[in-house]
Amino acid sequence: MKSFSLFLKEILQYTAAIIGKALRGACKVNLPKSLYSHLYFKGKFTVPINNNFITIDHFGDTISNDIYYSGIFGNYEGHSLMLWNRMCLSLDESIVMDIGAYSGIYSLVAASANQKIEIHAFEPHPNTFKVLKNNIAVNPFENIFLNNFALSDTDGEILFYNSLGNAPSGFSAVNHRNINKNSTTKICNGKDALKILNTDLYGKRISLIKIDIERAELPLLSIMIDRIIHDRTIVLSEILDEEDFEHFDELFAKNGFYAVKINDQDHTIKILNSLKGTKREGFNIIFAPSEVDPKIFY
Repeated sequence: MKSFSLFLKEILQYTAAIIGKALRGACKVNLPKSLYSHLYFKGKFTVPINNNFITIDHFGDTISNDIYYSGIFGNYEGHSLMLWNRMCLSLDESIVMDIGAYSGIYSLVAASANQKIEIHAFEPHPNTFKVLKNNIAVNPFENIFLNNFALSDTDGEILFYNSLGNAPSGFSAVNHRNINKNSTTKICNGKDALKILNTDLYGKRISLIKIDIERAELPLLSIMIDRIIHDRTIVLSEILDEEDFEHFDELFAKNGFYAVKINDQDHTIKILNSLKGTKREGFNIIFAPSEVDPKIFY
């Protein structure tokens, strides 16, 4: 049974969230993150983008909260999402892959930008997949295709780490040094990435990939690199560890791709022929084929 003090705290948090939601939604007041980070709520809201709206079902998570209070190009990877949206707007009929889709924000932005593309979203965690599926269902887009499995080097079950909470954002197939000591493991389905590329995704160009799989990006991109080179695919990848820059360089720079370092904090980019010797300024980096005009990123 809850204590009176805990019950009172929950009532105050709920009331504060209602007030914060009203200030942002009805009164258009821009609250600072230091304040709204305490004003979580649950429920659907819409956010404007591309002369339209996308609907997000807030389940009490940080990403939805950031987007509600600061906008789609705000405090949650705002500059990365703006560049992603810009690239999607420019695409011809092709395939876009959202690997590590989580709640589906990148997929929804892509679909709102361009109805000619097929967006294939991959999310292995069953509870997170339900969140993803629900977010797609409350929107009218018909060009998002959902996959409840991880892409891997073979078919079969995969042991994931950092399973903490209902929809863990740090869920990873890599047992890295930053795994939360209080988290558990979970087994999810995996499918052979090359087999998927040569069957389900065969016959159309893969124009754009976003990959955010918590330090498992490099192994998977290494498996997919021949198709990426063949299709001249632009890749937006999360890179959490600066020491991995050299390995990403070996994969992309030597194959005629340049790098675009994104700083989501100050909404700037740096275009580099090589990542070697550079410092990490943000978590996301775009790898673009040499023939892609860098002007698209400005």
